[in-house]
Amino acid sequence: MKSPLLAAVLLATTAHSALAGGVAFRFGDESFGASIAGDIGPETSAQFDWLHHEDDADLLSAGLYANGRRGALTGRVGAKAVTLTADDSGFDGGVMAFGGDLSLPLNDVLRLRGGIYYGPEATGFSDVDGYSEWSLSAEISIFQNSAIQLGFGDIEFDAEKGGEFDFEDGPFVRLQLRL
Repeated sequence: MKSPLLAAVLLATTAHSALAGGVAFRFGDESFGASIAGDIGPETSAQFDWLHHEDDADLLSAGLYANGRRGALTGRVGAKAVTLTADDSGFDGGVMAFGGDLSLPLNDVLRLRGGIYYGPEATGFSDVDGYSEWSLSAEISIFQNSAIQLGFGDIEFDAEKGGEFDFEDGPFVRLQLRL
């Protein structure tokens, strides 16, 4: 009797936590994706991402983060597991990446964002020998519960046998809905 009750409480807590964050849709020159993020506690969060590349490649990631604030600057640091499945190239694998994101509000409508993640060779498996990701963007609030980001980013996987796969390298637009 205790196990179903515990499972129900855990599920309700998890569902509530997911709703404390939001969903986002990202459009790049060669990619499209969706994210769901939520608060686990007052200073921790989780995020799940899916990105599809036009060359039949899919990126999935799941991350856990510690959230913080220094004056007006907010951010998070943490780790995420990133996997890549690329049908055309046969380039499959994953990596554990470490990094974070920062956000600096300029006023009630505009904020600057930046992020960087790095996955060293030691954390890669299968065909993936390393990972790097960075982005810079401006976020414009549409309403109190929605925003659009205009930015530039790079997501790159290093191959075990040499070479690399540029998953994203260029401008992107991200629509964020806070639920």
